[in-house]
Amino acid sequence: MRTSILKGLTARLRSGARDESGAAAIIFAVALVLLAPLTLGVFDLYIGANQKQKLQDALDAAALFAARSSAQTQKEINEVGQRALKANLSSFPGSALITSSFVLDGPKVVASAEMTPMAVATGFFQHGNVKAGAEVLRAMDRLEIALVLDNTGSMAGTKMSTLKSAAKDLVDKLDAAGKRSTASDPIQISLVPFSSTVRVAEDVSVKNYNTSTRTGPGIPTWLDSRALGHNESAKSGAGGDIFTTANTDRFAVLKSMKDDQVWGGCVESRRQPFDVQDTAPYAANVDSYFVPYFAPDEPDNPKGFANNYIKDKTNGGVWERQGYVGKYDNAKPSGGGPNQGCDLEPIMPLTTDMNALKSAIDSMNANGNTNIPMGLVWGWHTLSPNAPLADGVAYGTKNHRKIIILMTDGDNVASTGNKNNQSRYSGLGYIWQGLLGIRAGSGNKRTSVMNDRLDLLCENIKKKDIVLYTVRVEVKSGSSSLLKNCATDPDKFFDVQNVSQLGAAFDAIAGSIDNLRLTK
Repeated sequence: MRTSILKGLTARLRSGARDESGAAAIIFAVALVLLAPLTLGVFDLYIGANQKQKLQDALDAAALFAARSSAQTQKEINEVGQRALKANLSSFPGSALITSSFVLDGPKVVASAEMTPMAVATGFFQHGNVKAGAEVLRAMDRLEIALVLDNTGSMAGTKMSTLKSAAKDLVDKLDAAGKRSTASDPIQISLVPFSSTVRVAEDVSVKNYNTSTRTGPGIPTWLDSRALGHNESAKSGAGGDIFTTANTDRFAVLKSMKDDQVWGGCVESRRQPFDVQDTAPYAANVDSYFVPYFAPDEPDNPKGFANNYIKDKTNGGVWERQGYVGKYDNAKPSGGGPNQGCDLEPIMPLTTDMNALKSAIDSMNANGNTNIPMGLVWGWHTLSPNAPLADGVAYGTKNHRKIIILMTDGDNVASTGNKNNQSRYSGLGYIWQGLLGIRAGSGNKRTSVMNDRLDLLCENIKKKDIVLYTVRVEVKSGSSSLLKNCATDPDKFFDVQNVSQLGAAFDAIAGSIDNLRLTK
């Protein structure tokens, strides 16, 4: 640039010199003496201002890069910043960097730089150096993040292995972001694998269950083991619970069986409207409690029921044979059982133990149908300050953010068929029990109702200022608008067409969460 300016001025001098008029030559000579330094000075002012802006831009970018890095010490921050600044200035030749520094000041990275700009009129004027400064505030917010991950049968194989790898990388990136914060326990993460139900606990033995007090080791107090909210009737299938004896204690039935049976840790969906709320269970409303999962023995006859694992031990109709409680006494399941469909990895509540979290991710397996609302509401429960878990800080707590990342590869499904039950037992019980809000209907009708519940759930979550990211993987059916509308905004929805792109989507989410800003 300096060479081109000089060439232009030289050409103008030659033009003036060729004018043979005496007066013109004298005027030109005087003007040249007076104006040349001023002209060159104006160019220098322009160059200086331009290079000051470029130095500022380069320093801002370098400071931001240093703040986003995993550097923890003054030396590390300075080294990272210097490398970034040098790279950013490599496209601006002709200027000399005099000094620069990157310093940790509490939660901030403070950067400064001074440079000698390129100049043309160096013999006429004293040129000052250009300076720049920047401050980047490292994220101070404490984050509570729920990973709600689809573990349904369609995730088997490459999808599941890719999900595990991408999810663990996401955990590592979030953990690294936390280490750049000055806050204590800056990031806590929960894990909610889901299919047609969720598993809230490891296997719990009922050997020492007290049937009088309905308490025992490992049995949560927020469970209604008698399913009082299911409108039990004297006849199974007449609109209430799975047993013909009203108010039957599910844990007591398990205890009556052979071989120290366990509750697998899964639960049913709460009845509406609690299915899409984080309201804590309370005694005045039995529907607010959670009912432990119990897949009943289905009739021996007619053939073709999905979960027939003990003898009926009674005559009568289908409902009587399915709901008869006495058949469980001293019975040993053969195939299937009360926990059929409850073979998920358990929920991991909010934790700072990232190694344990990644181990749980590695243990995930694929099985069952898709119940997105149930997975999402339990993701919310892990962040909520309310029971059943009550691990989250109070809503509105200063410098805290709650975030849910929901990933699924399928549409909502509530099974049909299975003889008289018109569905397989799942986290929705049987369709005739009405947990979904309907007691019958086609597969499309059931999906439509589940989608409506998901819409309402997403709205309820967002009303609590919880940030929702949604990721849809290789879903060819249904509508992408369902999960797009569920997300906090369109930028937080990711429609992944190939599972190989899942890692990139999670990387983008990690970058979005890692919220840093220039402060000056």
